Amino acid sequence: MMFLSGAAIPLEVLSDKIANFSIYLPLTHVVQLMRGLWYDGSWSDHIVNVLVLAGLLVVGSLVSIKIFRWE
Repeated sequence: MMFLSGAAIPLEVLSDKIANFSIYLPLTHVVQLMRGLWYDGSWSDHIVNVLVLAGLLVVGSLVSIKIFRWE
């Protein structure tokens, strides 16, 4: 996921098929958010990335509440 998200290799270097697939990886949204904020961007410029990551947090939390049991 690290190589396909743009963290190690820029997405511009990858082929179009791989770049289109990388949109579905959570780390891609983290990398875009961090790069945008690093280069003087604001949170409102990256609302899609924030919403995707918040959605994944909610879904992951609900799944873990449903599945995890102390025994």
